[in-house]
Amino acid sequence: MSEATSHACHYCAAEQAKKEETDFILSYIMAVISGILLAFGVLSEFFLDINEEIVLVIFVLSIMISGRNIIPKGIRGAANLHLDINFLMTSAAIGGVLIGAPAEGAAVMFLFFIAELLEEKAGDRVRSEIQSLVELEPPTVEVKGDEGEYYTSPDDVEVGQVIIVRPGERIGLDGIIVYGSSSINQSHITGESIPIQKQVDDEVYAGSINISGYLEIEVTKLSKDSVLSKIISLIEEARNKRAPTEKLVSRFSHVYTPLIVVASFLLGLVTLILGAPINQAIYRGLTLLVTSCPCAFAISIPVSMVASITGAARDGVLIKGSTYIEKMSNIRTIAFDKTGTLTQGELEVVEICKHNEVSAERILTIAASLERLSEHPIAKAIVSKAESANLTLLIPEDFISVPGRGIEGSLNDSKFIVGNHRFLMEKGIDLKFDESHKCGIGTLIYVVENKTHLGTLVLADTIRPESIETISKLKERGIRTVMLTGDHDLTAQEIARQLEIDEFQAELLPGQKVEEIEKLKQLGPIMMIGDGVNDAPAIAAADIGAAMGVFGSDTTIETSDVALMKDDISRLPRLLTRAKQTMSVVKQNIGISIGVKLIIAVLAILGIVSLWMAILFGDMGITFVVIANALRLARKQ
Repeated sequence: MSEATSHACHYCAAEQAKKEETDFILSYIMAVISGILLAFGVLSEFFLDINEEIVLVIFVLSIMISGRNIIPKGIRGAANLHLDINFLMTSAAIGGVLIGAPAEGAAVMFLFFIAELLEEKAGDRVRSEIQSLVELEPPTVEVKGDEGEYYTSPDDVEVGQVIIVRPGERIGLDGIIVYGSSSINQSHITGESIPIQKQVDDEVYAGSINISGYLEIEVTKLSKDSVLSKIISLIEEARNKRAPTEKLVSRFSHVYTPLIVVASFLLGLVTLILGAPINQAIYRGLTLLVTSCPCAFAISIPVSMVASITGAARDGVLIKGSTYIEKMSNIRTIAFDKTGTLTQGELEVVEICKHNEVSAERILTIAASLERLSEHPIAKAIVSKAESANLTLLIPEDFISVPGRGIEGSLNDSKFIVGNHRFLMEKGIDLKFDESHKCGIGTLIYVVENKTHLGTLVLADTIRPESIETISKLKERGIRTVMLTGDHDLTAQEIARQLEIDEFQAELLPGQKVEEIEKLKQLGPIMMIGDGVNDAPAIAAADIGAAMGVFGSDTTIETSDVALMKDDISRLPRLLTRAKQTMSVVKQNIGISIGVKLIIAVLAILGIVSLWMAILFGDMGITFVVIANALRLARKQ
């Protein structure tokens, strides 16, 4: 499906939802009418003096109304030699009428119809989750044009145009704030529980709510390319990707139904041979037929999986299919990229080493005064540190920047050099690395005045606040943690030490990361999580590839199996817990449906349960329990 087609589908979803709601209301009305007829028929048969033919007509009408969709499907299935659940129920209802038990035949069809409505309602719950995401994008947006403001559809807005969003309104398109500031609620997109303060040059996303301020936003993506559209597309695609267990149950149901038909026929035949009247023999065979209906068993997995996927989406995590939920429940190792995943991905001055009795403030002031004219990430980190310390910066003269080396210039008639060791060597300044010159681990920037070493700035990529707790929680769950990075060995060693990571490999190229993933896969299922395009090969090679902070990163979204919408790995333990809970619910549902079916099947063979009891407890009752159990997974954790 193309993006344009997918986008069009999103916005015809409202009409589809209305049609489905109308169909459900009609079905509900039919169920009420059928139920009234069934109740009146039972009263007429046992308590009222009404002609038997009229009572039979009432029961047949109840069957026809409840089975208005079921009976045609059953007949078509039989014609195509595809004996499904609809065929079983049709056979039971018609058989009940033929053997003189129309009340039970009508009860079977009515109760199965109610069970079908329960399934449909469960599907509506999932569809409503997707529809609620579709409705996050407002139908119109206010565009600021050359001739004034006007309203139009988000589909008609081009990249580069400016839209206006007033307090309390939803943001209609992805973009960058060019005027104003406000508190933004983007919980539906990222799963964040509290609003985020946004100002000029900050990104905002379609579907978010502007809480307090007037904003003008320059559009950066077409409506069909927005993060919200991608979320909806991925969830819709996920519903069509089935887990191995789900496929197994589906295949089993195709084999199971014909076997039950044969078993029911043999039960009736044996009962007849043992001397029972033909009506009783047929009745017992029909009871087994109804009891063995695999309705609840068949829906136990898909309902659980889709509920889990929609629940994860509400928590800011996109899972591309139920197969990945099953795989995640068995994960034994998680491999992390370092930069931007475990760490912030931005350099920060973490230490200032003083030499020759020079204060840290003077060292930082000199470095920042020279670096203020540079756009290099190292320069920005040094200037940011000085600004946070409220230092007064000087204006440099004779400023010269040497790419990859450093900067030299004059301050108050003194010549200074701020740069790396190679730059100092090229300038003939030889640093003797004795104990007085040893400094921390990271990127070292030296500050020199007239060939005298004043001090050293240590810059490092700082650990994310949530990384330590996340690694700890994963290890508590028995998950082995590994860090794969292209950074220097000493830097990687220090990060691994602080986070207490089980294993790390440093100075890896993207291809070497893939080789490490292949080695780790031999120890069991592995998940790889990263944030950049360079991580894409390793993410694709892992059993589960997870990408974090995927706003605007189309390559990472396409490559990964799981996408964390925000730069927050603290979601990982919750994600693995959700996967295990999902598979636990799946096993519970399968166990409940099979266990109850077996008990009622034995009772049916012994002639203890009736047709209506079989469908009430063995089908509708189990279906209700299975659906209610599964829908717990749709909640946000």
